[in-house]
Amino acid sequence: MLPQARTERQTAVTSGAGISVSPRLRADRRALIVNFANLQKAEAVSYVLTYQTTVQEEGAIGSLPKGSSTATQELLFGTCSKNVCKYHTGISNAKLEVSYTTTSGKKYIKRFKIKV
Repeated sequence: MLPQARTERQTAVTSGAGISVSPRLRADRRALIVNFANLQKAEAVSYVLTYQTTVQEEGAIGSLPKGSSTATQELLFGTCSKNVCKYHTGISNAKLEVSYTTTSGKKYIKRFKIKV
């Protein structure tokens, strides 16, 4: 199976030439914590979290700055403004997609289904 076609489920993923991605739910299940490792092997890393609420589709996107070998991102199932957070309810069909380009120029996509 091609690397970009693989589907992973909430477990750490490591490939010899690539980065490691390890998503897990925060203890209160209101956020996804994603640990990244081996980032020195990547030129660029971006991520997209999408999920369905009882009202509409929601999500979060971002990218990681270059220069570190590890990083952690906390992706909320909700929104925050001025340190006040409003969390979404009725979350289903949550998916995380991490795209990266290696230092050799190869592009990969890692996909995760998240059970909230």
